[in-house]
Amino acid sequence: MNAILPSRPLSCALAIALALSALPAKAGCDQASSHRLHQIQGAGFQSPALKQTVSARGVVSALLYGKEGPVGFFMQEEARYQDADPATAEGIYVYTGRLALPPLKTGDVVAVRGKVLEFGRKGDARSETQLQPASADDVQACGIRGDLTPITLRLPLSGGAAQLEALAGMAVKFEQPLHVADSYNYGRYGELTLSSQARQWAPTQLYRPGSAEAQSLRAGNLRDRVLLDDGKTWQNADDWLPGPGGLSAGNTLRVGDRLEGLTGVVSFSNGAYRIQPLYPPRVSAANRRAAAPVRQPGLLRVASFNVLNFFNGDGQGGGFPTERGAKTHGDFLRQKAKVVGAIRQLDADVLGLMELENDGFGPRSAIVELLEALNAGLTADRQYHLVDPGLPRIGSDAITTGMLYRPSRVKPDGAAQALTVGDPGKNRPSLAQTFAVDGKRLTLVVNHLKSKGSSCDQLMANGVVDTDRGDGQGNCNLTRLQAALDLLKWAKRRGASDQEGLLLMGDMNAYAKEDPIRALEEGGLSNLLARFGKDAYSYVYQGESGNLDHALADAALGKWVADAGEWHINADEPAALEYGGEFKSAAQRQRYYAPDAYRSSDHDPLYVDLRLGPSGGAWR
Repeated sequence: MNAILPSRPLSCALAIALALSALPAKAGCDQASSHRLHQIQGAGFQSPALKQTVSARGVVSALLYGKEGPVGFFMQEEARYQDADPATAEGIYVYTGRLALPPLKTGDVVAVRGKVLEFGRKGDARSETQLQPASADDVQACGIRGDLTPITLRLPLSGGAAQLEALAGMAVKFEQPLHVADSYNYGRYGELTLSSQARQWAPTQLYRPGSAEAQSLRAGNLRDRVLLDDGKTWQNADDWLPGPGGLSAGNTLRVGDRLEGLTGVVSFSNGAYRIQPLYPPRVSAANRRAAAPVRQPGLLRVASFNVLNFFNGDGQGGGFPTERGAKTHGDFLRQKAKVVGAIRQLDADVLGLMELENDGFGPRSAIVELLEALNAGLTADRQYHLVDPGLPRIGSDAITTGMLYRPSRVKPDGAAQALTVGDPGKNRPSLAQTFAVDGKRLTLVVNHLKSKGSSCDQLMANGVVDTDRGDGQGNCNLTRLQAALDLLKWAKRRGASDQEGLLLMGDMNAYAKEDPIRALEEGGLSNLLARFGKDAYSYVYQGESGNLDHALADAALGKWVADAGEWHINADEPAALEYGGEFKSAAQRQRYYAPDAYRSSDHDPLYVDLRLGPSGGAWR
C-alpha cells in the first residue's frame, strides 16, 4: 500500500492532476454530507444514528480485502473537521461487499451514503459501527487527496476497550518497538498478538494463584497487547510477515521477535479490537532459533518430550484419521520425521514421552514405530530400547506416557511400574523405571497430569468439588494436586538412599507457582529448571508463557545434576509450521514444512544432565 500522506493540504494544481489521472471523467462528489464521522460514531459503543441512512465524507485510510478484491474500506475525518471530544471516533468502516467501486487508495477523499449498522457475532459484548451503501453509486471518489494524520498509540493501553473504541476506524501508529507475544492463529487467520514486552508471562508462572501480584500481572498483560491482523477477510491466506516473502519453514516468526514502524487502522471483528495494517512493519529476529543444548562429555542425559498426539493409525499405513493426531498417513510421516529429528538432536540416554497413542507395545504400536524410526541408521551404542511395564496398555485414556533408553548407557533394574496417581478416570498413570548406572540407581518417573482443558466439576478431591476457582489455575487443579500428593506418597514408600536418586519429569499441566508444583517442592523435590536457569518456559498459551513441563529431583539425585533446561524449538514457533495439512493450500504445505525439529510439537522438550561417576566423577 502507499505510504501515509503528510499532514498538510495538497496544492490545487496537484489535486487537479491527481483527479485527472486517477478518476473516470464522470467521477466526483455531488453528495451533500448529513453527518460528520464523529457524529455517526458517537461517544459510546453503539452509534446514535443506528439504522439511519446518512451521508458522510472522509479520507480513505486502508482497504479490507476478500479473495476477489476489496470488500470495504476505512475512512477518516480530516483533522480540520474533527471535534474536540476524545471519546468520539473520527473514522468508520464502509462495508461494500461485491459493489463495483471506483479505484481507491490511501489518501483519496470519498463521499459515502449508507445505512448505519452495528456488526458483530452473536454473543459478542461489542460490535463495529459500519456504513453499508446500497449501491455502487453511493460511493463517490472526489478526485482529490486529503489529510490523513495517524494518531500515536502506545502500549500498554491506558483505557482498554474504551480507548480503542474511541479510535475505531482511525489510523494509528506505534512509535515504540513491539514484540510477538503469540502466533497461534497466524497461519489460519493472519493474526499476531503483539506486546511492548519481549515476553508476557503466565501470572501463575511467577506468582501464587489468586495473589494480588498474579491478578496485577494478568491485568497488565491484557493492557499491554494489541492484535495485528492481515487486512484480509478469508482464512488460510499466505502469511505476509516476515519479509521478504512471508512465513516459511526457513523464514519463521517467533514469539519475542520485534516489529517496528507499525501503522494501521483500528477495527473490531470476531470479538476483538485489531489493527489492520496500512503497510508491513519492519521485522527483526530478536529470538532466534537455538541449536540443540550442548552435551558435555561424560554426562548422562535424561530428557522428556510431549510429542503432540503421536498416533500411527493401524501401524500399516491405514487407520487414518485417528482419534487424535495426524489426519492422513502422509501427515503422520511428516510428523514422525520432525519428532525423530528433534529426539536425535536431544541425544538423550533416557527419554520420557507424553501424548503417545495408547495402543500397547506390539509391533504395530505407535511407540514401536517411533523406536524403529529412531534406531534406523544409528550405530548399536546409540540405539534405544523401550520400557515395557508388562501391561496391554498404560491406563484407559487415548494417550499415554512412554519411556526409551540406551542399553549401552543404562541398565533396567527391576520391573517398570504404571503408577495410579489421582483420579484414574482423569489423570493418566505415571510410568516409573529404575536404572542401574555405575553402582548407582536412577529412577525416572514420566508424568502427564490432567489438562486444564476440560471440567472436573463432577469430581471430588478430598471431599471438595474440583471446580475452577478463578484463581488462574484453571480446571481440575485439585485433581492435579491429588496426583502430585500421590507421587510423593509413592516416593516416600520406596525410601531414600545416597546411591539412589529420583527424577520426576513430564507435562504436569501446572505452571511453576501452582499448587501441584508447590506440593512437590514442599515434599522435598528440587525444581531443576528454576535451579539451573531463569525465566523457564515450555509452552505459550493465549500469549502468556510458562513451563507446564517440569523436572524435579530428590536430594540424592540433586547432587548429581550438572545442568538442566529447555530446548525452545516449539512453543515460540507459529502453529502453521506443524506437520498437518489442515487449513493450508498445496503451496503452503510445501513452504511451511521442513523435516526438522522446529514446531515438531507444541511443548518444548526438557533435558537434565547428570554426573553419576564414582565420587562425583564423570560417568563413562
